[in-house]
Amino acid sequence: MRKGLTLIEIMVVMAIIAIVLAVGMPAISGVLALQQQAAITELSKTYVWLIDEAAMRNTTFRVAYNLDRNTWKVEAGDPSTLVFSTPEEREKHDEEVADMMSRFTQRELEEGAAADIEDASGRFEGLDDPVFTTEQTLPDGIRFQFIYTPQYGEDGMMANPDGPSDDPEEDIMAYTYIFSDGTAEHTVIRIVDVDDEEDGYTLEIEPLSGVVRVSIDEVVDPDDSLSWLPDEGPSLQ
Repeated sequence: MRKGLTLIEIMVVMAIIAIVLAVGMPAISGVLALQQQAAITELSKTYVWLIDEAAMRNTTFRVAYNLDRNTWKVEAGDPSTLVFSTPEEREKHDEEVADMMSRFTQRELEEGAAADIEDASGRFEGLDDPVFTTEQTLPDGIRFQFIYTPQYGEDGMMANPDGPSDDPEEDIMAYTYIFSDGTAEHTVIRIVDVDDEEDGYTLEIEPLSGVVRVSIDEVVDPDDSLSWLPDEGPSLQ
């Protein structure tokens, strides 16, 4: 009885596998590219919608990004919500709020004793609109590389290099804001292939105008994108 394969048969099998891989890899790459494009398109449409809705509803929106788990969700908050222009201002404010909140017991917090503090610091809740009732998740094979806004500094916010922890409370979160007057915080979002950071899309929301732009492969430098702004305002003398 014949057992096993001959060398020629093994070589034929290997050749067939190589052909299948050669044909299949471009198709897989094409699927990943479509997933990237669909994800960035959905985000860009969301920002355009939020800019219009913020002025109509007199509401400040924020998009909450979980960078460790590659999810995002839209939330609504008070129109007077504070947003900071530097990481130092944001950290100082967060420390002050944490200090004030620490003076309440857990029961007092549950009964709403600190509601005024929470409102003043920007309390956000999920929207009632059905499309935003759950977190949106990026497709497999792509991830957020970074989220930039001025409050996170020039390098922006990045995911934990060791991956998500067992405790969701330790996840790296980033927030970008759309204000009640229909303007937006300067935002740059980079979505890339998990295996190739050079392959991806960049979404930029310009400050004030709220114009949304999408770039393919190009990594947008926030400083360069605003280089047309003067360092000082015009003299009134």
